[in-house]
Amino acid sequence: MIVANIDDIPKMLQYVDGNLAKALRYIAQTDFSRVADGQYEIEGRDIYAGVNTYMTEPKADRRPEKHTKYIDVQLVARGEEEIFVMPYNLACIPTEDCMEERDVAFYSCVERNSVKLKAGDFAVIYPWEIHRPNCALGEPCEVQKVVVKIKA
Repeated sequence: MIVANIDDIPKMLQYVDGNLAKALRYIAQTDFSRVADGQYEIEGRDIYAGVNTYMTEPKADRRPEKHTKYIDVQLVARGEEEIFVMPYNLACIPTEDCMEERDVAFYSCVERNSVKLKAGDFAVIYPWEIHRPNCALGEPCEVQKVVVKIKA
């Protein structure tokens, strides 16, 4: 996992390339306060963005999840949330497998770490990482999140 702020993207670009660099440039160049919820293709289905507005929830109401076909770049454009994370291992028990249809599987596991994202912060989450996104920091709040999916 990489965690940074949108202001760090110009510095990061000298260290990343390919589709991750394209995704970061998209995030840096887009004013999401003017973008409606929905899906937006950046490079077809190889790189695309989902913009969604929702209320965060208590950690207990969210399920740990993992993807295999895509890397996630999750940007909190407005609001704040906590994402719990851990590397996938055999102690992670699958509870629902929707990989074929939606590139997501849900797990029963205890995450070891978390990251608190405020407006402008983002996390790059790789296919070997289980994450529990959209968790409230205290009281639930409204979040606008952009998730850029990069074909792995």
